[in-house]
Amino acid sequence: MLPLEFVVLGIPISSQASGPSRQAWKAKVAAAAKAVIPAAIGPVNTDVRLTVVYYYDGAPLDVDNMLKPIQDALNGIVYVDDAQISDTSGSKRSLNGSYRVRGLNMALASGFSSGSDFVFVRIENAPDIEVLI
Repeated sequence: MLPLEFVVLGIPISSQASGPSRQAWKAKVAAAAKAVIPAAIGPVNTDVRLTVVYYYDGAPLDVDNMLKPIQDALNGIVYVDDAQISDTSGSKRSLNGSYRVRGLNMALASGFSSGSDFVFVRIENAPDIEVLI
């Protein structure tokens, strides 16, 4: 199943947002993940690396505040528990930036073609912990 890549359209909700808006965002993230996972495959039980990039058109939010709701939303869908995330990378990039598009994957292409803010999510197997960075 891994690596897994998808986008969530819209502005991510901060971990500090109100309960209903945070829950609605987590449901949107969960639905986007479910849409790209084959029905017969359950969550992985191994350590994973999570990469999240927020592409924005306007005032971006803090990267660290957008990560936790996304991590929580993927519990029981992509991985059994977010405690399995051994590595996390969060970034924000302007939609109006200049980017090299050679080899652009389908998930990113769908996000850019939406014309609005979106979050790109990639989950992959965790790196070998015996290899020092």
